[in-house]
Amino acid sequence: MRDCAGLEADSGIRVLFRGVRNQDEMFEEASTGAFDIACPTTDRLASWYGAGLIRHVNDQRVGFDGIETTFHADAQTLIEGRRYGSPNLWGGAGIGYDPTVVSFDADRASLMDLFDPAYAGRLAMREDTAMVAAGRALEASNALPFPFDDSYRSEARMRANYDVVVRFLIGRRRHVARFWFSEDEAIEAFASRACAIGYNWDTTIGALRKRGLPYMFMAPAEGANCYLQNFVVAAAAPPGTAEDWIAWVNTPRGGALYASAYGAFSPVRGARAYMASEDRAFLEAAYPPEALRDLWWQPTQPLWFVRNREIYARQYVASGAD
Repeated sequence: MRDCAGLEADSGIRVLFRGVRNQDEMFEEASTGAFDIACPTTDRLASWYGAGLIRHVNDQRVGFDGIETTFHADAQTLIEGRRYGSPNLWGGAGIGYDPTVVSFDADRASLMDLFDPAYAGRLAMREDTAMVAAGRALEASNALPFPFDDSYRSEARMRANYDVVVRFLIGRRRHVARFWFSEDEAIEAFASRACAIGYNWDTTIGALRKRGLPYMFMAPAEGANCYLQNFVVAAAAPPGTAEDWIAWVNTPRGGALYASAYGAFSPVRGARAYMASEDRAFLEAAYPPEALRDLWWQPTQPLWFVRNREIYARQYVASGAD
């Protein structure tokens, strides 16, 4: 745990923060331990609800009308007529690269460029999201038996698509210099100079640039894989203080401070005006107007999907073992 002192001073609410490496670990922690607020991504809300981990929130009390309508995500945050998630951060996965090593047309870069033999041995990948990068690249090449989004709607279609995807990735397994799972691991993969290109979060590149390293982030032609993180309130937690905290984050200043603490972007209306100039510049460079129009929002990942995805990911990683 660590004390979020800066946010506490502004909000007047004491918050103890426990960091986890990824969404799977967050779900496991919430399933076995006490919490008041957690932050699953929109595609995971149905799983949290199905496991009985969360209670609904009051739109008025949390100031939900402060969130830009683009980010309401009602199809996921509303479950059986009640709100279970209040969006607090958004960001995306795309192409991170070192412009002193990687050369391609920035206006036409594709996810398929990640697998260019020119960068073999310099690629950074996360084993599960590699499936998304490869799957969407193959879909653009008409190489999948079904639309990639069908992978989230039908287990049979998911397996048919992922059989193709994992064969493609295994054939390029030696391209990968580093697999990463957490943000810190992704940062180290690039900071070590082992990797020159990768499929990674925008926040990774933002953190590297703050270290003075020359990395760039690009939303690919297929659209950045966009994630929306949400506050959820534990089923056993009293709603009062938790919802007051969410309401503070849903103000322009609160949203900007919270997003800055994470190096991500706020969905709150007016928060951009409170961003540090370097953060605002990075946001506008990473997501020019055309990129914002082409965002690919991560579909809901049912439990059967997550289970099967992990099997394919293990096959991918293990294929490089000596």
